[in-house]
Amino acid sequence: MVIMIFDAINHVIQSCRYAPKMLPMLIALVGLIASALACSAESIVGPQQANLTPTFVPFATATAGGRVSVWLITPTGAANAPSPTAAPFGSLIAPVASATAAFATLQAATFAAGATFSAPLFQPTECPTPGNPLPPLRPAQFSQYPQTIGLYLSQGGETTTLESTLRAWGALIEGRGVLQTNADLTGNGVNNIIITLIDPQAYRPNQPAPGQLLVYGCAQKGYRLLYSTAFTPETMLPELKRVGNMNGNAQTQLVFTQQLCANNNCTQTLQIMAWNAVTGAFAPLNNVPIDTTNARISIADIDGDGILEVTITFTPPDDMAAGPPRRYSNIWDWDGVSYVLAQVRQDAPIYRIHALYDADSAFEQGDFRNVLKLYDRVRDDQYLQPWLDPNELTTLRAYALYRKLLAYAALKSGGKAAEMLTQLQAENPAGSIGDGWSQAAGAFMTAYNKSHVLKKVCAATLDFLNTRSDLISTLNGYGYANHAYTTQELCPF
Repeated sequence: MVIMIFDAINHVIQSCRYAPKMLPMLIALVGLIASALACSAESIVGPQQANLTPTFVPFATATAGGRVSVWLITPTGAANAPSPTAAPFGSLIAPVASATAAFATLQAATFAAGATFSAPLFQPTECPTPGNPLPPLRPAQFSQYPQTIGLYLSQGGETTTLESTLRAWGALIEGRGVLQTNADLTGNGVNNIIITLIDPQAYRPNQPAPGQLLVYGCAQKGYRLLYSTAFTPETMLPELKRVGNMNGNAQTQLVFTQQLCANNNCTQTLQIMAWNAVTGAFAPLNNVPIDTTNARISIADIDGDGILEVTITFTPPDDMAAGPPRRYSNIWDWDGVSYVLAQVRQDAPIYRIHALYDADSAFEQGDFRNVLKLYDRVRDDQYLQPWLDPNELTTLRAYALYRKLLAYAALKSGGKAAEMLTQLQAENPAGSIGDGWSQAAGAFMTAYNKSHVLKKVCAATLDFLNTRSDLISTLNGYGYANHAYTTQELCPF
């Protein structure tokens, strides 16, 4: 590739009387390409560590404190972002005549060399000269707002005038929408312009309103739209949660939530966006969109490692059909590569069914010795509250004893497992409320006495459980906000 570019330079020198003036630029381009061939800016990172221990943040380059920069022809909106719109050149004033001539000369030289063309069009520190243009006219369609704003800024328009204009249009109102100019998101020493604005024609008081997030940056003596969220009648006004560093890498990130409302139902997600200087685009730092529907959001360093965690706390709906309520929090932490779900923290159980969920969760993780105590708590803790079923205590005590039998089998303690069966049959004789779990335990032990291969034993047990749909339906009678068991979970080996 380098030889091809040198051939291109020679072509320009021989055929264009302006070549001497272009030579330094061409040589710089060759140097950049040669450097790119010699090294890589990618880091090799080990498996994700989903925990809240102090986080090691790997260097982004091969050398600590190093920096890799590239020129891009069309630095568009964020890659892998939630349906980003394009970053059109319509939001950027045209290059001046000398820049256009240089572009054409470089393109011709590269074409003659038979190489793929690349040119230094993206120069983010080149802001327009402050001017005093007339405020822009309000576009007929909200979809035209981003370009109108970009063209006004590219003419040197003041952000204070822009803000008052947007308020006059109804795109910014008290408590809805912001215009922020004090954050450098791209790390080039020049602040970006961050705007969240609503569609005035769709605004209704005390209701979610369609809107959009826009991020502008300087380029070629103008402003370019570097990032924007998608806009449809279902995408509501994004809400900024933080503009600042999140993961300790000295870069400013953009954290926002946005609702998607359709069929009278709204869901909300949170995104942590960061500028990638290598690709020239914004990209999310969270590995999947973070669900924040009907939740409280907290951003803080809760483990003291210098990295900010995102805590999403869900309070169950005040709805009897949802079942017994239990608050829980999802904690998202930086693992050196992305923000991942590191922990799920639940409030201490108040209801007996939630204590049972905790025991079953420990069982699923293979903590068979600890689950014996947890199932005993389900059976015997007098302070745990019932829900609506008057037979709940009898049913859950029988189920907990059945699970203890399975745990002893996993611990290779057949004698203890047999004791659990005897106790179950004594507490739940034929025809009683808990008799179903006594029979399930009997099916398990019959198969276990023939073969200690737990997978085969569970297959026989599940054959019985499939004939007793009433057992699983009772466990699943705690509302839509609580756990729904599958038959396979009742004998999971």
